Amino acid sequence: MILRIDNNDGVGEVDYTPAVRTDMPLEITRGRGEWTVCSAGLDLAGSGLAMPQSRSQVRVLDTSGVVLFHGILEATSRASRAIEGTIGSDDCVMLRAVEMAWLTQGSPSDALQPATAMQHTMALHDVTLKMDETSPRFSDLAQDVTVSGEYEPTQYVTELFRGDGATASFALQHEPFRESGNDTLLDDAFDGSLFDSNVWSRVDVASYLSLGSGGLRMNGGTGADGATLLSSKSLVELGGGLVAEASDVMLTAGSDGVLLGFYDGTTTRNHCTAGVRVRGTAGSHSLVAIVNGVEQATSYDFVNGHRYVLRVRLHCAEMQRIRSRYGVLVDGVLQQFGGDAVGAPVHVVIEVADLGLASSTLPTVLYDGAMAVSPSQCVFAPVNSVALNGSVGRVTLTRTGSCLVVSTAADGTQRTRRQGISTSGADYVVSAAGVVTFAAGLLPQPGELVTVRYRRRGRAVARVIDDTAEFVRESLGLPGMPAWSGAVRSPLARSSADCEFAAKALLALSAGSATGISGSVTWLRNAALVADVAPGDTLLVATDEGTQVLSVQSVRMVDGNCDPEQVMYTAAFRQGRDVSLDFRVGDGLAADVPGNVAAARDVALPVSLSGLQVTAATTAALQVDSGVEAPDGCGFEVRRSDANFGASSSADLVLRSAARGFSIPRAAFAERFFVRMYDNSVPAKYSAVSSVVLTSLPVS
Repeated sequence: MILRIDNNDGVGEVDYTPAVRTDMPLEITRGRGEWTVCSAGLDLAGSGLAMPQSRSQVRVLDTSGVVLFHGILEATSRASRAIEGTIGSDDCVMLRAVEMAWLTQGSPSDALQPATAMQHTMALHDVTLKMDETSPRFSDLAQDVTVSGEYEPTQYVTELFRGDGATASFALQHEPFRESGNDTLLDDAFDGSLFDSNVWSRVDVASYLSLGSGGLRMNGGTGADGATLLSSKSLVELGGGLVAEASDVMLTAGSDGVLLGFYDGTTTRNHCTAGVRVRGTAGSHSLVAIVNGVEQATSYDFVNGHRYVLRVRLHCAEMQRIRSRYGVLVDGVLQQFGGDAVGAPVHVVIEVADLGLASSTLPTVLYDGAMAVSPSQCVFAPVNSVALNGSVGRVTLTRTGSCLVVSTAADGTQRTRRQGISTSGADYVVSAAGVVTFAAGLLPQPGELVTVRYRRRGRAVARVIDDTAEFVRESLGLPGMPAWSGAVRSPLARSSADCEFAAKALLALSAGSATGISGSVTWLRNAALVADVAPGDTLLVATDEGTQVLSVQSVRMVDGNCDPEQVMYTAAFRQGRDVSLDFRVGDGLAADVPGNVAAARDVALPVSLSGLQVTAATTAALQVDSGVEAPDGCGFEVRRSDANFGASSSADLVLRSAARGFSIPRAAFAERFFVRMYDNSVPAKYSAVSSVVLTSLPVS
């Protein structure tokens, strides 16, 4: 190998190969998740070579000119450090260099890569193979895997109350699910001298957007939609409740653009899932809601010099719209599980309020409706200026949990109640304990039906079994299969679906032909293999019995100091849980996981009724819309408990219906009804999660 060093002295690269000591040869060590390191002993006596300096650039090439290493000398490996016990020690130094990426990356890459063009085949007679398969980790070979995750939303709850004009607080029977962590996703008062580059991406060819008096200043645009834009760097997941707010908004005549826009990919109006369109052309100075790229009918005229607050409220019964992805490298093939999007409808409320009017003046609702299909995540762009003129004082984006409250007046008129503090003109707040409290002056009136929809909380958990191994075990009468249970640490398993994906990745690992085997392979380059080898590559070692696939974890290269060149490679390999996963797990389930977790099966289940609604409630019955049509032979089952779906018992059975809409008879003030869809298989399969209707309604 050839050693070249640039001491940053203007001379350029100099060949230091003649100075490399034969007893301390050039050595390159590569490890997955570690910085590549090069080391060598140099004897500079009589060489005329300069003493290498800290931060000198180091390159190692093979005799054909291929670069095997490029890095810099570490600060701790100063050239003045002598090698003890050597003749002429003042001129003998030990250098250690680290790959160049050390300067620019926070940590070395630990990514799993599939073995495609990086597969290397060698015959066993050309290598020294050292296998260690005496003590494979039991957990690596588990064929019955149980995994726990975070707390997740479970049942879809619809809770019903009747207003009386005096009651302000209504206690829910369960605590509504809220995701852990900070509810404030974004909050910027634009009071700095520069836009926060950690938060915002800015497209602005002529500085139409700036910071100054009033916060975010808007001074026109190019006239093109999407050409002058301020958007969040991170995509926003449209799960649960979200409120985007722009406060202290001032607009002048002639303004044109979109404020508080959520965009499905492309940041133009026709891709705007929800936002506020500013129309200030042709003498019209108005605000209108834009939903799925379409401007809505209701408009609000704005006045020059007035300050406004705009809000876009989104609510989805599904809290997780993007599943976590879990990968495992098995026998050189990268297998990935999860990462899919969750389709769901989203309810949208868009409102505007004039801050110059009395504080008791309620906001004007520009739109209150639902979209049956919605993107799972969006680009959030508070400003899309075609020709906006004015200012925005503050922009916030917050999560509000799983609650959605809808009121139905005695005459059948429905409106979505808005969550938030009363000073913002909102209708109600929800405590952590699950108490819905309405603001003074906004109490539910006599005869008004209050519908609260939310999700319950439970522990995410899944168990997956190797069906083939289970069949063999049962056929041979064996007592059990190797089992492992643990918790997902990163990325978070936010749902039982995530847990199932992680468990499937672990199960795939157990089926690998090289799982639990470790060892090393040693060979001379150009003899057994010409190509360079790096961690993440795969060695295919051919024997008379077949080919063994070995996943490389680290590589050590040592120069043989001879001509023609001889480089000795030693590659360590292992396939196991500690090195073959791109996610982290820990032993032991969460403490509140039940002791009888049922194994998940890869069978299609009827959909859970996330969109179930009670359309009317009388003293005698509840009118229910399940939200979906039942296929032929399928239907909806209502029970008084959640335990007996699929059982032969009819003790708690209320009814079965093949129709989408059905009536549930009532008999008491407080009742519970659990609803699932069933299919036409024998025995019938049911939705994975129940929809629950809870009543606190008089029956006479």
